[in-house]
Order: sequence, then structure tokens, then C-alpha cells
Amino acid sequence: MFQVELPRERKARESVERRRSNETDRRERIFNDKFRTIGVDKEALDLQVIEKLKQKSQLKNQEDAHNAEVQQYNRAAGLLQRRHEEADRLEHQARAAFWHQNQNPQSRREFDLNDPAALKKTQSQMVLPGLLGEDPESGSRQQRQQEQLRDWLLQQRNELQQKRLQNKLNALLDDRNREEMDRRAMELQNLEMAKRKADLINDANYNVAKLEEKMNRERQQREEIALSALSIPALYPGANKKDPAEPLQQVTQFQLRQVLEKKRLDMERKQREKDQDRLLLDSARSALLLQRLQEKQNKQLRKQLDSVNAQLAQIRLQEMPDLKRGRIDDVFFTQFNTCSR
Repeated sequence: MFQVELPRERKARESVERRRSNETDRRERIFNDKFRTIGVDKEALDLQVIEKLKQKSQLKNQEDAHNAEVQQYNRAAGLLQRRHEEADRLEHQARAAFWHQNQNPQSRREFDLNDPAALKKTQSQMVLPGLLGEDPESGSRQQRQQEQLRDWLLQQRNELQQKRLQNKLNALLDDRNREEMDRRAMELQNLEMAKRKADLINDANYNVAKLEEKMNRERQQREEIALSALSIPALYPGANKKDPAEPLQQVTQFQLRQVLEKKRLDMERKQREKDQDRLLLDSARSALLLQRLQEKQNKQLRKQLDSVNAQLAQIRLQEMPDLKRGRIDDVFFTQFNTCSR
């Protein structure tokens, strides 16, 4: 039988063959001992370790030099600061000694340029009569101080009482304002309720009037229909001989038929609603049953899958008993690292 190879199939076959050849070349190149070194180059690692140690020692030497330089700068700065503080202290002592020796109150001239001895005169006038350090007016001064203190206390108590009275008055005014606002709010609420009640009464009266008007209009229509029913037979001969109560009976029967027709329509509508509710209930019940059936089937499938996995595990353990004891032979690793990718 002659088979025709399509261009698409030929391209796919050539692509597969090309990949296979590339993979074969890659395996020969990678798994060849002459071109590939398997393991770790210890000499290169030792060189890297030595270089890292050298770098660390260089960094440590640089840090030590920097720290020593910083400490030297700190010592120099501290020495300069102590020298500056010592110079300030000596300058302050010299300034104080100069003030004590040359700028005493008796030799100052800035009190009064026209009278250099004004300070001495004022000091001589400030000396109290009698013994040195005695104050003959101490009793009167203490009495005045006590009176002044009593006046201050009375003033503070009066101010405190006035403040308390003002606070009470403010509280009373606030309560009155609040009561007035509450009373005004109640009045407005009562007015609003009265207005609403009046609106409701007016609406009810309007509705009653409209209902009475509608009933009167319907009654007039019924009377007109009855009169028209009475007047139509008068066109024929002998119509006046019929009983006038017969048209009223016909109108009554017509109304009765309308009431029965309305009841029948209502019953049909209720029956349709019941049928729709029953259909919805049946559909919901069917959906619930289908969901439960699906869950049951999923559980059965899961159980079957678990049993199949357990059987496969038993078969695997029987084929390779060493796996169960935790011992693996070299044959186990032959299935790995068979590709260069």
C-alpha cells in the first residue's frame, strides 16, 4: 500500500530527528571525561579562600588605622577644649578680682555725675537711728502687712463668691433657655401633629366624597341602563303590556353572572399560581437530588481511586522490597541524570 507523506508530517519528522541528533551530540560532549571535569576544583577554592582572608585582613587594617586616627583627633579636640575652659576660668577670675579691687560701690560714678559722693550720702541717710540693725517701726509695718494681707484675702473671697453667683446665674439662664426651647419644640410638634391630623381628615373626607360621587354616578348609569332597557321594547307593538319588573330581573341576573365570572377568573388565577409554585418546588427538589447523586458518585470514584493507588503501591513494594527497608541500590540512580538538560 502506497503512503503519501504530507509536508507538515515531513517537517515534524525532520524536527524530531534534528532534536534527537542534537541531544546525542550534547550527551557525547557533556559525558565525555576528556572534555568535562566532574567534581570540585579544590585548588581554585583554596585560592579563593586565601584571597578572601587577604581582603578581610586588609579591611581590618584599614579600619584599625581609621579608628586610631579618630582616637587621636578626639584626644586633640579634648585637649583643646580643656585649654579653652581653663582660659575662660582664669579670665573670669581676673575679671572678678578687678571688679572687687577697682569697681567697688564707693568708687562708682554712674549714680550721679554731678555728685560723685551721692552713694555715700544715701547710705548715711539709710542708717536707722538707734542701735545698729534695730528697726523701731517693725511693729507698725507688720500690722500694715497683716491688714494688707487681710484685705487681699477679703478681696479674693468676694471675687470667688461673685464668680460662684455668676456661674449659678448662668446655669439658671441656661436651664430657662433650654426649657423655653423644649416648650417651643413641643408647640411646633403639636402644631405639626394637628396639621397632619387635619390633612388626614381632609383626605378622608375627600376620599369619601369621591366614593359617594362614584357610587352616585354608577347608580345613575344603572338607572339609565334600566330605563333604556324599559324603553326599547316600547318600539314594538304590544310592548307596554309587559311587566316593568322584568328588566330589573335581567339586570340582576347580568350582575350575578359578572360576579360568578369574576370568581371563576380568581379561582383560575389561584390555580395557575399553585401550579407554578408546585413546578418550582419540584425543580428545586430534582436539583437537590441530582446534587446529592453527584456527590455520592464523586465519593465512590474517590474511593475507587484510593483503592487503585493502594494496589499500585503494594505492587511497587513487591517489585522493589529494598525501598521498604530504607536501602537503595545504585540501580535506582541510573534512571536520573540521563539527559543533559
